[in-house]
Parts: sequence; structure tokens; C-alpha cells
Amino acid sequence: METRERCGGKAISGSALIVTLVFLALFTALAVAIAASADINMTIARNRAESHQAGALAETGLLLLGQHLGGLDVPGSFDAENLHQALASYLVTTWSGSSMLDAGDIWGDAEGVHFPPITIVRGDGRSGAVNLDIVADGGAAALPVITVESTGRFGKAARNVSYRMTTLDSWTLLSRYGIASRSNVQMSGNAQVVGANEPKEGSILSATYVEMEAITLTGGVYVSGDVAVSNPQASIHKTGKVYIEGSEVYGAETVSWPTPNPALFRSYATNVITSPPAPGAVLSNIYVPANTNPTFNSDVVINGVVYIESPNQVKFNGNLTLCGLIVTDEADNPAVNTITFAGNTSVLGVENLPPGSQYDGLRDLTGTFLLAPGFGAKFTGGFTTLNGSMVASGFEFSGNAGGTIRGSVVNLADSYFIVKGDVSLRFDHQNANPNPAGLIRPYIVVCVPGSYEE
Repeated sequence: METRERCGGKAISGSALIVTLVFLALFTALAVAIAASADINMTIARNRAESHQAGALAETGLLLLGQHLGGLDVPGSFDAENLHQALASYLVTTWSGSSMLDAGDIWGDAEGVHFPPITIVRGDGRSGAVNLDIVADGGAAALPVITVESTGRFGKAARNVSYRMTTLDSWTLLSRYGIASRSNVQMSGNAQVVGANEPKEGSILSATYVEMEAITLTGGVYVSGDVAVSNPQASIHKTGKVYIEGSEVYGAETVSWPTPNPALFRSYATNVITSPPAPGAVLSNIYVPANTNPTFNSDVVINGVVYIESPNQVKFNGNLTLCGLIVTDEADNPAVNTITFAGNTSVLGVENLPPGSQYDGLRDLTGTFLLAPGFGAKFTGGFTTLNGSMVASGFEFSGNAGGTIRGSVVNLADSYFIVKGDVSLRFDHQNANPNPAGLIRPYIVVCVPGSYEE
């Protein structure tokens, strides 16, 4: 019997062929699995990279807001809507030159602060976006929770981060200084600024950044407290036998300034005065219209409010006995709008007003003697005790001026503050109202430590 060989070699059995096909299938499946795994790993890596990029964008938005809003001053009278609008307005100004967004599209309302998306383009042409949101749950004086959120988006990834801010009462100006001026302060002759109860009450602050010689002391000037300038590059110039009992401070800690609210007193001024009163007249709650420019030459007694409309130049040449306070509307030029006290001035606080319904409510508005934003105040006559703080946009004390001030003297404008001659200003903070009526307490926006969340 003949046995034939297959062409090309030995005969192949059927079982070997099956094994070969099985291995071929296994290797093919393994190759497919490796390719799929590589694709999955690439997808995971891409998603992870996009997530990291989205997180970085979110962090960037949060950092931008924190850098600009931390330390911002806001009036204590602001409710949540006003607070949102103030934050929005500040950011509009701060980011006005930004190429990342149109700052004019930032706005605030009762619901929060709203932003347009911020688009950031990478060097490879891919772009991401940042969405910001700010919501306060109350007004500035309520120490609200201000939630700041930032959402970063890149590719298909989105990351959200947030932290909380709040407000803190920053009302330290009146407790730290007898004189606080946004202008240069000049003292000459034998002028003195002293504390009635402790030397620190007689401290002086100049917050000007315009005048490099922020405080000028000439002659036999004496200051019982510190002499401080806000600008670290400014100077305190001394000539003569100047004696400062406290320290000379350069780059003084930033303080918040109050916001005047003279409208609080307007409704009490019901009696219009267009000409000087008769000698010995007793006046009550008077209103001085604009451009009246009255001069009170005779001794005058006034109970309640003296409300002066700008523009005006009001002079008290005779002796003034006041049980109440002097208030002006908000003017803008202390050279044109002035109040001059040339005679002796005696002032009692509103809490001492006589009986009468016309003073109801007013008796509770204590702590202020002069509230005159936009007006310059000049004192050439003496006084015993002025019961209340004085706030104006320029001050000059000369001649026989001097006495005790229960409170502080605050100049809101970078104009002038002059104390010359034999003037002696004695500051009593111990018996002063720390919250003078008509001044809105300032608050400062701060971050809440440990409030960061992802």
C-alpha cells in the first residue's frame, strides 16, 4: 500500500491546527485589550489634566477676588443690596483695564454680585473659563457671611471652590487720635495738643499722600501723644523747641474714615433764619438758607440744630451759647464755605436740651458738636468745653482759641489743618461718646480663616 506525502512537507494533524487558532485568538484579544487599556488610560489622563486645569482656573478666580476685596472699607449703613453694589462698583474700577473680561458687565443687586465669564486662552490655543459669584446674607453692620465662589471650566471638566468673607468694625479713628486730618497738619507758636486724662488722647495723625511734609511743627509746640503720618515716605518737620511726649510714627497703620450723614438732622431745622437775630435772642432748631452769609454779632443762645445750606459763610462774632450742634449739607469747597467762631463759644450736648416736643428724638443723637462736610471751620475765640466731636473739611485754630473737646477733631479733606499762636486743645476721650451721631461707622471686608472649601 502506498503512502503519499503532502506537497511541501509532513502531514499536519487537525489538533495542532486548532491549538494554533486558539493562540492566535488569544493574542488578538490581548492586543485589543492592550489597545483599549491604552485608550482608557489616555482618556483618564486627559480628564485628570482637564480637571487639574479647571481647578487651577477656579483657584485663580478666587485669588483675584480675595486680593482685591480684602481690606475694602464699606459704610455700616449698607444693607445687603448696597453691599453687593459697592463690591461690584469697586471691581468695575479695579478691573477696568483687564483683557480677560468686560468689567462694565459686573453688577450688583439684592441677590448678589454678578460677573460675565472670564475666558483664559493657553499658549496652545485651548481656552478655559472662570465663573464668579458673590453673595452676602446681610448688611455691613450685621457682620454678614459673604460667600465667594469660583467655578473653573476646561474641556469637559468643572471645579468649584469657595471661601467666606465678612465685615469687621474698623472704627478706631476717634479713640486713637485727638486730631486726625487727611491734610498736612501745621502747628506753630506755643500751640499745644494734650490729653485730658492720658497723654495718648493728645495724638495727631496726618493721612495726606500729597504733601511730603505731612506734619510741620514750629516754635514751642507741645504734643502729649504720638505724632503719626500714614505715608511712610512723608516727613515730620520740626523747628525750634518742639516737644513730642509720645512717638513719631511713619507709615501709621491704615485707619477707616467715617462717612458723614448730615441728612439725619435736616428734619429738625424748621425755623428759617435769613438775617442776624436781635441781641439776646434765643433761637431754636434754625435753618440757614444758601447764600445768606449771616454774621451773628450779638450774643446768641441757640437750642437744638443749626443747619446750614451751602454755599454759605457764617460768622459768630459775639458769644455763642449752644445746646445742640451745628450741621451743614454736603459741600465741596472749604475755601468758599466757612463757619467762623470769633467770640467765646460754650457748647452743651443735645442730651441737655430743655423740655419740648421739637427736641424729641434729637436728644438721643449725642456725641457731635460740628458736622460740616465741605466746610472750613475757623476758631479765633476761646471755649471752655465743646461737648462733641468736630468733623469738617478744613480747620484753623488761632488767637485765643482753645479749651477742652469731648471727642476728636476730624478733617475729611486734603486741605488744611492749622493750629497756631497760644492755642491749647485738650482732648477728653474718656467722657466722649465713641459713636457720634451723624457719622456712619466704617467696616472693613476680611477673609474668614479656615473657610476654604472645594
